Amino acid sequence: MRIALFLAIALFPFILSAQRTPESVDGPRGKIGFYQFLPPDYTPKGEKKPMIIFLHGIGEKGTGSPQDLDKINCCGIPKYIWRGHTMQFTWNGKTEGFVVLYPQLYSRYGTWENYYIDAMLKYAYENLNIDTNRIFLTGLSLGGGGTWVYTSSSLTNAKKFAGIAPVVSPCFMGNGCNIAKADLPVYAVHALDDDKASPNCTINAIKSIVDCGTKAIPNLVMFDNGAHYVWVKRAYDTAYNYFNPNIYEWMLAQNRTLKPNVKPVAKAGKDVTISSASGTVSFDASASYDPDGKVVRYVWQKVSGPPYGILTDDVTAKPTATGLTFPGVYTFQLRVIDDRAEWTNDLIKVTVVDGNVIN
Repeated sequence: MRIALFLAIALFPFILSAQRTPESVDGPRGKIGFYQFLPPDYTPKGEKKPMIIFLHGIGEKGTGSPQDLDKINCCGIPKYIWRGHTMQFTWNGKTEGFVVLYPQLYSRYGTWENYYIDAMLKYAYENLNIDTNRIFLTGLSLGGGGTWVYTSSSLTNAKKFAGIAPVVSPCFMGNGCNIAKADLPVYAVHALDDDKASPNCTINAIKSIVDCGTKAIPNLVMFDNGAHYVWVKRAYDTAYNYFNPNIYEWMLAQNRTLKPNVKPVAKAGKDVTISSASGTVSFDASASYDPDGKVVRYVWQKVSGPPYGILTDDVTAKPTATGLTFPGVYTFQLRVIDDRAEWTNDLIKVTVVDGNVIN
């Protein structure tokens, strides 16, 4: 019994890694090599799983052979899978695992060809137990561009997905009106100091969607720093080290059968003035609301001001900030997240003065 238990424990990491297998399909210009990842809770029959198609960056191109495919494991979602992540996440009380397909672009191509995505979709429809209403397309850098190109090239393409997540994409947007007409949810990531692909590429891509009158207002995660390499740790982070909600929670909250989401309304309260003698202020975001659902999470953080102050319980509607004992203006940000994992921010300023405060 002890030997059997030991073997089970020893083999557990192998069992998880065995879910990742090299595969290939015929494409219009030769074989397409890709990795297929199946989460531990995947079964050929029964509950269908959400699926992600991931497009790599320029440095991971190759021949699609099993040997070359390993290049993809360096970055983004494949890196987390290679390190043993199960790709299981929880949203609204339900834990689910993602099926992930990640093809390798052949070296001779400068940009992603649409037929790669078509091939992944065809393979998934014919061979995998997936929820066709919850398929997502994402990619980093060149792959982010491929994400925009495919979904903006036609309304038909845009309607195939429950959501897209282009990360630090170059200026590859085609016709944003196709994405707008499909009311396709977007979770885009970039950095203001990106010197490889300008943040304006993502800003303008989103503007082109909004200008066409979409009901699904795109979400933009714009980091102040990190440059082009926010894809290394931040964009696909599986926790909340850099942004809340994470990209996977957002995906789990999307479904093609749902109406376009209306974002929540964040109300951090009125600006306040306090005495440095107390250095304490209580916040109240309970006036925040979601017009078409419910608020499920509050996230507070200090965004500017003197280097003092601590937030207690920063994921509640009513946190307290202490240690504001140095005079100055402290700015705190409230992020209100709804049941579709979309958000709105609001700011509140706390002015700290010496002496008594007259209310």
